[in-house]
Amino acid sequence: MKRLLSIICVILVLTIGFSFSVLAEPTDSFTHDDSADGKVKGVLSSEIYSSSKVVTAARLGLSESMLGLTDVCTDKDGKVYLLASERSKVIILNSDYTLDKEIVIKDKDGIEMMFEEAKGIFVDDNKDIYVCDTGNGMILVTDRSGKLKSTWEQPESSLLPEDFFFQPSRMVRDDKGYTYILSLGCYYGALAYSPDDEFIGFYGANNVKATALDTLAFLWDKLTQTDEKKALSVKTLPYSFVDLCLDSKGYMITCTGVTESDTNGTGQIRKLSPGGEDILYKRDTKGISSTSSAVNFVEEKVTKRFGVMKPQNIISVEVDDKGFIYALDSTHGLIYVYDNECNLLAGFAGCFSDAKQLGVFDNPTSLAVHGSDLLVIDRDNCALTVFERTKYGELLMNAQLKHIKGEYDEASPLWEEIIKMNSGCQLAYRGLAIANYTNGNYEKALDYAEKGLDYKTYDLAWKVIFSKRVNDNFFWIFSIAVILIIALVVFLIYKKKKNIILIKNAKLKLALSVSSHPFRSFEDIRYKNMGSLIIAFVFLLLYYVANMLNSTAAGFLFLNSDPRTYNTFYTILSTIGLVLLWSVANWLIACLSNGKGRFKDVFIVSCYSTLPLTLFKFVRVILSQFLSLSGQAVVDAVGVAVLLFTLFILCIGIMQVHEFDFFKFLGTTIVTILFMLLMVSVFLLVGVLLEQVIEFIFKLYKEAIFR
Repeated sequence: MKRLLSIICVILVLTIGFSFSVLAEPTDSFTHDDSADGKVKGVLSSEIYSSSKVVTAARLGLSESMLGLTDVCTDKDGKVYLLASERSKVIILNSDYTLDKEIVIKDKDGIEMMFEEAKGIFVDDNKDIYVCDTGNGMILVTDRSGKLKSTWEQPESSLLPEDFFFQPSRMVRDDKGYTYILSLGCYYGALAYSPDDEFIGFYGANNVKATALDTLAFLWDKLTQTDEKKALSVKTLPYSFVDLCLDSKGYMITCTGVTESDTNGTGQIRKLSPGGEDILYKRDTKGISSTSSAVNFVEEKVTKRFGVMKPQNIISVEVDDKGFIYALDSTHGLIYVYDNECNLLAGFAGCFSDAKQLGVFDNPTSLAVHGSDLLVIDRDNCALTVFERTKYGELLMNAQLKHIKGEYDEASPLWEEIIKMNSGCQLAYRGLAIANYTNGNYEKALDYAEKGLDYKTYDLAWKVIFSKRVNDNFFWIFSIAVILIIALVVFLIYKKKKNIILIKNAKLKLALSVSSHPFRSFEDIRYKNMGSLIIAFVFLLLYYVANMLNSTAAGFLFLNSDPRTYNTFYTILSTIGLVLLWSVANWLIACLSNGKGRFKDVFIVSCYSTLPLTLFKFVRVILSQFLSLSGQAVVDAVGVAVLLFTLFILCIGIMQVHEFDFFKFLGTTIVTILFMLLMVSVFLLVGVLLEQVIEFIFKLYKEAIFR
């Protein structure tokens, strides 16, 4: 009967599967906050930019619409240049967004040139206008009157691959006269030209990201390569740049487009050194730096657009004279503002709204910085949207700029003003934390660092405070420690002489000796029935309490979750639920493999095995109140060792109660883990079905009441 029940349960789980999807909606104005579990979450924030006006052909007094708007740029005098490719025109606006002139480009014979598929426009310091005529494979160079001065076509160079096709889409020119051009679909990087307009090679290509499995597959293919396999092989190429700009120091900032994918990826924005290396860095909450290639500049989760999961796509990037980076996402029409350390100041705007409203786009294609304003092209609406920086935005950007420069005292009053306007700003709390630390206000630094989740500054301040407390109370600490040691030694000697037995209950004594004598203890549980369900439940409850305290009562530097949003249900599932699930699954699988253990034995062994891990968790909570980040690394290493020891004890216990050898134990354990995953699948599926049934019944009930 027992074997039949096991077979039925296994078959039931194997015949059922499940699937789910996650949908998250962007907000109008938000930022990214770091959380204690290492994840990034989007939270509402005050606006740093607000949409002020929309520039259309009617507003400018043009006789034709600005059909095919694809790009926008500005010059050093504040003029704004709009590329209306389908009209083959360039529209120049004054600094107040009124019409200056509308020009067409004519060749030397006075014939109007057409560039219906042009994608980019650039104006240099000499007011020469460069139009990237992508469809015709050339760049048109004209003056402000529309007279064609020259054309740039595909260069003749041995540095170009034989199959290269010149389709210029974006370009920039630095103060030294070097020109960089992006060609549509080119994954070699930007085409670089000397000040004499001679092609000198490619610059700053992306790298293909390879995993360990990719490396093994590459080595295997090399060892087993044949002509047939080589002909059928698919080469992985890096993503190409889709836009570029230059900061005030001449460094190039690029953004990378995406292809079909199911993730938002990382490294969408990079800053390139003269050697083409990524020099844009981000520091995490513990002060560890990594390049932007490992940073996700958009949202963590892929969301749906028109019912289809579609990743975000950064298609345009710009930088202002203070180093702040602006990026445009075409999937949801979101604008992101970052500082030069990859901290998100805000995300805002949006697209695909049913109602036409200011600050919402239909098809955003390009952005540009115009003083303190931000300009965004909306191709489908044939319009230019202007965003003005708010008072909060001015405060936030000025404060963060001073913070990055190390001017903490000057930034401090700005941060305090920002907190009055937005009490949830993590950047403000971090700025105040480091400012108070440098001024010697260590207690305030601790408070602000905890609010801003700044582990590095908290660690620095805590080291100073803890050292001072130890020095001030060293006499009492030393005296108490000596007294406790002497008392313990005296007690142990007295206990040995008088032969005092502290634990008289044989079953409890056996349970506590599992860690030191696992083979003998589990053998007594199996053959002498020395296991106790009551003790097992107590151990399991203590295991839950220890994990709960680690999530809520540990020191700030040791917390891996936010106590304010802590949900004990997940801790119950990961402790009590996991032990029960393991016990049921292992017992059922062991029944099919002639295992001798009863369900009671498996459950008792599993609960007893948690004792070392439980004790470590309690000790960790205590130590976390005193140790620094360096001490955390040691404690975590010990935790890994304790976990492995716990698993070792569990393995011995399962082999003992079922009378398995090692290889049979290993095989049944693998099947048990797979079976546990399938059981979880069943529970989730049943939960989803019950939710749908309840929702259906509730709708029927509401319908019946209304009728």
